[in-house]
Amino acid sequence: MPLLAFPNTNSQIPQVENSLKPQQALYGALFATFIFASAPSCIRAVQLDAISLGIVRLGLASAGMTVVLLLKRKLTLAELRSWSRQTWKAMLLVGLAFGCHWVLFFLSIKIGNAAIGAIGFSSYGVQVLLLGWLFGFSRVTSIDLVGLCLALLGTILLFPEFNLQNSQTLGLAIGILSGTLAACLPLLHQHHATVDADLRTWGQFVIGLVVFLTLWPFAKWEFRASDTGLILYLGLFIAWIGHGLWVRVSTVLSTTTISILTYLYLPAALTISFLTLGEKLSGRMLFGAVLVLIANALVLWNQIRNRTLKASMSEPT
Repeated sequence: MPLLAFPNTNSQIPQVENSLKPQQALYGALFATFIFASAPSCIRAVQLDAISLGIVRLGLASAGMTVVLLLKRKLTLAELRSWSRQTWKAMLLVGLAFGCHWVLFFLSIKIGNAAIGAIGFSSYGVQVLLLGWLFGFSRVTSIDLVGLCLALLGTILLFPEFNLQNSQTLGLAIGILSGTLAACLPLLHQHHATVDADLRTWGQFVIGLVVFLTLWPFAKWEFRASDTGLILYLGLFIAWIGHGLWVRVSTVLSTTTISILTYLYLPAALTISFLTLGEKLSGRMLFGAVLVLIANALVLWNQIRNRTLKASMSEPT
């Protein structure tokens, strides 16, 4: 029995008109994962602070998604009036979770470094499984618990010092919390799967932008012209296209399948960080990272034996 549960947790995901087939969603998720892996190095490389960069990226993504909705005539006055309470609720929840996740993720990279931010966020995979169990989206067995313990040990080894005054340790702790909020997003999207995916994507960007705008007084706006290309890449390609695609695939795929893809994120992000920024990890931290990967693979192997690609979750209430 799950510790917490939505109503009707055994029902299949409600069908939506533009939902992807599971295999299509898997390919899309693989593509999006490798796009996301380039984000930590890009964020670390640009001069803009976390708040300024978040405002610019979400501003670009919101603008792009707004154009899409206007072209599809989903933002007309008649359409706005037809939005149900469920639609507004879905957009608000995913937007708040996404906005807070991004604030913490950017801070973890700026306070620590790109590698530390990627490692902290890599806890997302295990957290998706754990939250899925807590809220009745999946089961957790004894093998899963062993994997969780290995992941915890690996994370402890990743701490350079057991002192939150150390910038890398603080960056890692913030990255893990960011992963927790990110792990809530697939559950929210699956729970509100009957709400149009374009509207959920638009709400995720726009409400997320509002979260960042409340932090405007803390933005420094130290812009370098040479960063323009990276900022456009972060805002249009990673945020708009990558996260827009992720909304759709995470609505269709099971939490187990979603978690497996995050295991590819860590080595890919660390490789990009090493190649582009020259950032390195100590032997102890590398061993911790390996333990995290082993833990994730163990949990995945155990879950995938009895699960399919397609999600199964509660109907919206």
